[in-house]
Amino acid sequence: MNKQTGNPINIMATGLIVMVLLSLVLFCGRFFCNTHLIYNMPLDSSRVILSTSGLIPGEPAPKRVVEEEFIRYGHVIDQNEPNFRYSMVRVYIEKYNVLFSAIGALQDITAEMAPCHDVNERVCYWSYENSGDLCFDKRTGLIIRRYKLSDPNNKSLFVDYFAGPNGISNTATPSLGRFYDPILIGSYSTDFYDKKTHCFYAIDFDKREVNKGPQLLQGDGREPIANQGGGGLWWLYGVYNEVLSISWSEPEIFHAEKDKWEPRRGFLPGEKEDYGFNEGDWTRTYIPVLDKTGRIHIYNTKEQSLTQCGYLPAPHSLFESEQQNEIANPRNVLGYIFCPVTAIRRLPADTNKLPPRFDVKYLGVCVACVSREGTAMAVAVFDPNGKLIYRGDTQTNMVTSTSSGMVSTASAVYSKSPIATTTLFLLENLQPPVFEITSYLCGDCIEASAGHRALFILPNSFVGMLGRYNGTKFDKELFLPLLMGPSLILSIWLAFRVRKDAKILGLSGTAKKWWTVGTIAFGLPAYITYRLTRPKETLVTCQNCGSMRRPDMEICHRCGSKWEVPELTPPNWRICD
Repeated sequence: MNKQTGNPINIMATGLIVMVLLSLVLFCGRFFCNTHLIYNMPLDSSRVILSTSGLIPGEPAPKRVVEEEFIRYGHVIDQNEPNFRYSMVRVYIEKYNVLFSAIGALQDITAEMAPCHDVNERVCYWSYENSGDLCFDKRTGLIIRRYKLSDPNNKSLFVDYFAGPNGISNTATPSLGRFYDPILIGSYSTDFYDKKTHCFYAIDFDKREVNKGPQLLQGDGREPIANQGGGGLWWLYGVYNEVLSISWSEPEIFHAEKDKWEPRRGFLPGEKEDYGFNEGDWTRTYIPVLDKTGRIHIYNTKEQSLTQCGYLPAPHSLFESEQQNEIANPRNVLGYIFCPVTAIRRLPADTNKLPPRFDVKYLGVCVACVSREGTAMAVAVFDPNGKLIYRGDTQTNMVTSTSSGMVSTASAVYSKSPIATTTLFLLENLQPPVFEITSYLCGDCIEASAGHRALFILPNSFVGMLGRYNGTKFDKELFLPLLMGPSLILSIWLAFRVRKDAKILGLSGTAKKWWTVGTIAFGLPAYITYRLTRPKETLVTCQNCGSMRRPDMEICHRCGSKWEVPELTPPNWRICD
């Protein structure tokens, strides 16, 4: 055997390079197919519009808005009071950002544009231009707040205050203690949770106070991991992240004398003071936080309490789940957003010198999740007690030659573009069978967005979606060979060709066995590796059996006859100049 191409180290190195290069090509093909599928998904597959939030006293329970009704009014009008419009919730999948967010492109762009980044071991939670910076210094373990002052000469002066578990000072001293791994609870607030000490903290830089909140026990499932949408619902514009956007329109009443619609005030029974909705709870009294199990809790900054208020609803995949109340793991959804709805009433101050006081009431929370593949969304609304009052999934009205009616949007997305779906399926089956089996068994072990960046194990593939199926409509183990059929057929055919060629080349029985097994397991990459590393000797005809044989072996590997090399007798004459 040719030692340069046939040694095991060279074969494994060549195989690794082939595997990576082929996986990159397949990744690009899958990305373009998924891009086509997501961008061409039906409009009603990427949004959920609720006629009411169901959280305001006096309004009916949430229900879907009919398309014509939404286009005509923009709001649903109360039939008993035609001059009154109900509140409305709109949730959209930002389908143009789904795949770019999943592969990390948007994160890189926003990280370059955002003013908050790591500088000198400082993590900026939020920052204003020239003032209002709030940072965490990893070296000292202190949280730093910068204030902008002006001297008599109108020159800007900056004063830093340092906060630790033991207090606040204008100098960074060890007596302040240190935080270890704090995460911000709520946008633009000064409430923190230290993941290492499992404790909440409320920092008031104006009063120079650090208040210690509840401390969770080791292993408590309520440990916060995110505060997405902690700012609450905007009364007009909405809350937005890279994959989802959600907006809430407050109730409106038509004033004939003004000939226009205005937000309705004082709608709570028995209340005479004006109530209004603003950017959720801008008083930072009720802040939603998400734990690692997918449950959502309301952190009351005034009472220093943590109460469960809802959970992430599990969106449907292509193989639809039958469990409507299933809780989604944050790792298994491509995006999620949750926003509280609160009512804020301004209380009269005792004197004009005192700051205004507010009465804040928590009314509930709206939650939305996007499936791992970005093809479906689930929306849930929970009342103040954490009771589910609405749970819905994106659906579309699809008419085919065999059936019609509302179907899951995942099915509609793949049915609308059969060419892209078929191409995607074939590209996934060019992956080695061993990787497809791993995708089937370990799909839930890989975080959703990381699955879109995967080269080898594909948890978001058709096989991966089947592995996550937990219903009873069919036996998924019997359905698995159908999805892996092209990959298995291709691998077996390539293994047959490798074994046939290895027999012609005269490879040993052990080599033929390993190449056959390797090709069945790794498919196309193994076959390409074999073609690149196979012996390169030119075959000659055996004088005994007439078959092609290798000239570098003493006996014919076909018939076993010896290789008789004719003796070359030099001529007894020469050509001289």
